[in-house]
Amino acid sequence: MTERLRHALDEYRTRTKVAAGVSVATGVLEGLGIADRYTALESPIGPVFVSWNARGVVALRQAANAEGFERWFRRRFERRVFPATERPELIGLVQRALGGEKVEVPLDLRDSTAFETAVLEKARQIPKGHARPYAWIAREIAHPRAVRAVGSALAKNPVPLLIPCHRVVRSDYTCGEYVFGSERKRELLESEGLPLDEIQALARRGVRYIGRTEGNWFCLPTCGTDVLEDEHTCLHTIEEALARGLRPCGVCRPVAA
Repeated sequence: MTERLRHALDEYRTRTKVAAGVSVATGVLEGLGIADRYTALESPIGPVFVSWNARGVVALRQAANAEGFERWFRRRFERRVFPATERPELIGLVQRALGGEKVEVPLDLRDSTAFETAVLEKARQIPKGHARPYAWIAREIAHPRAVRAVGSALAKNPVPLLIPCHRVVRSDYTCGEYVFGSERKRELLESEGLPLDEIQALARRGVRYIGRTEGNWFCLPTCGTDVLEDEHTCLHTIEEALARGLRPCGVCRPVAA
């Protein structure tokens, strides 16, 4: 590049330079579909911050204030997030989901690895009033030895509550860790109808499955809120269940637990 051309380019930049504010910058990013916005919402665990972009919901977290959420978001995703000036239809879906409705909320999980995404999508399938062991997730995604890795992936869940990782528990049906604390995890599960004390007492006795007389099948003790009824049978092994002529439940798929 000649000195004359360099001088002409410098002069052009100086004449056309405009100081763009945050609103201009975020407007450009939003037009490209890559800006992340956030707002505060009520949830079963209290106020949370929810962020989203054109792809879907990116994150859900508690924070002391908006600045704290922005700092957390920037550390986690290595980009900025900006307060929303309005709430799109997507946030209405999020509010309904947090209120307990069964609605499909678009999520942006592109910052998760393929393994993490598989774990999160499987956890997302666990219905309200149910729970599954970490080992169940590992086998369902064809990585039966990766139980610890499943726990690590769930610990990084960017959208807890929307992906209900609180419904994944230890093999003895104790709660295990949770981003909002083990006690909050227990509260959520019990509020969804699971009798955890009774389920854990069965686990201490070596009971791993429940035979259900209606339908002639057997389930995990956490397959819904009506499994532990008096007429149902306590089972210790799959072999015991099969010897009674019971079939594995197609909902909780206990053979994978």
